[in-house]
Amino acid sequence: MKILLYFDWVGTRKEVAEHNNKMQVACNETGVQYLGIYGAMSQKWNYVYLFDARNYDHFTEMAAKVPRPQHMTHYITEILLPIRIERWLNQ
Repeated sequence: MKILLYFDWVGTRKEVAEHNNKMQVACNETGVQYLGIYGAMSQKWNYVYLFDARNYDHFTEMAAKVPRPQHMTHYITEILLPIRIERWLNQ
């Protein structure tokens, strides 16, 4: 399951890089696949993390290892559910 973590950041670039390192360590410890940090092109969010996890509980296990820093003013988590579109053709 792909998971997007959109967030705003009011700290420095160095501080977001330090937080990024903590996220990568937590992913390695829990087996959540870290797929990167990206600049969000929406008006609402500064950045977005991309992860691949077995399920939402697997993701929250990883996320619990990295407390939300004060520089992350707010965030949302979006879950991307796979669609088996080839099944639609066989119906």
